[in-house]
Amino acid sequence: MSLFRSVSLITLLIMIAVSGCRGGASCSGNGQGTAGEYRLEEKPETFSYVEGGTKLQRLDLYRLKGVNGPRPALVWIHGGGWIRGIKENVDPIAFDMASIGGYQIISVDYRYAGDESAPWPEIVFDIKAAIRWIKIHAEELGVDPGRIILAGESAGAHLAALAAVTTGVTELEGTENPGVSMEVSAAVLFFAPYNMATLAEEKRRQIEDKNCMKPGYSSPALELLDCPDMDKDRYNVDGCRPEDIELADPATHLDASDPPMYVAHGTGDCVVPWTESKAFADALTEASIRHEFVTTEGGVHRISSLNVNAGEIVEFVEAGR
Repeated sequence: MSLFRSVSLITLLIMIAVSGCRGGASCSGNGQGTAGEYRLEEKPETFSYVEGGTKLQRLDLYRLKGVNGPRPALVWIHGGGWIRGIKENVDPIAFDMASIGGYQIISVDYRYAGDESAPWPEIVFDIKAAIRWIKIHAEELGVDPGRIILAGESAGAHLAALAAVTTGVTELEGTENPGVSMEVSAAVLFFAPYNMATLAEEKRRQIEDKNCMKPGYSSPALELLDCPDMDKDRYNVDGCRPEDIELADPATHLDASDPPMYVAHGTGDCVVPWTESKAFADALTEASIRHEFVTTEGGVHRISSLNVNAGEIVEFVEAGR
């Protein structure tokens, strides 16, 4: 399977990527230090979280300046339709959260779906390997291993949600960096696709209702789950293995022991429908998981278009301590 299947798919990726910051130094400077008393180093330190791993199995640490002792870590997982994106794409809201809450920021790269070296669910294995590596090396990183906050946008938010709620799910654990718990303290999720099957139906409905243009690409979920090639003009997961669709749905795994979740989405999102987050928030309610669901009327697939505030997100995260 090739990493990129068609030029038309690249169009999707460009659309999905627009919500991220571009470039390391400019990302860290575009918002950090403006919202609170803490400051972060602009140049991150880079580490490999898998011994002998690929160049995508790396993470960046943005340390807090002048802070001694272990601090909470905000682990950022970039978007990009599961098949592109880089760890340097950290949204400015993450730096604002860090400056308010005193968080170290760790941004994670991972192998892309569609890569022959990383069939489903290896992409999830990478995220979990990174989290375990952070906990194992917490002292040298200056991180409190008991206060790991996962955050991300779009596909990255899906991976954050899935990692947060699947501790002990053997099919999604992987074997790298064993010996520590996968439990995290919270997850902050921006416009994620949560259910591959409903994503397909909701995209069709948006097009039929003329709320969004007909896309010229297939659902990236086909890449994520290694599904057979489908009609490129349709969101269609009918040929995917049902057990993989279920395994990839965070709501499948929810129970009351899961960490608090902050969920945000805009009603004008034509990349990932708002109804994905609404259904997930309903599932969180049913599972008695503390959460906040923020809807922005007309908000699109970009964090800056959402009515979210870094200080309020930090208050939500810290409220459960």
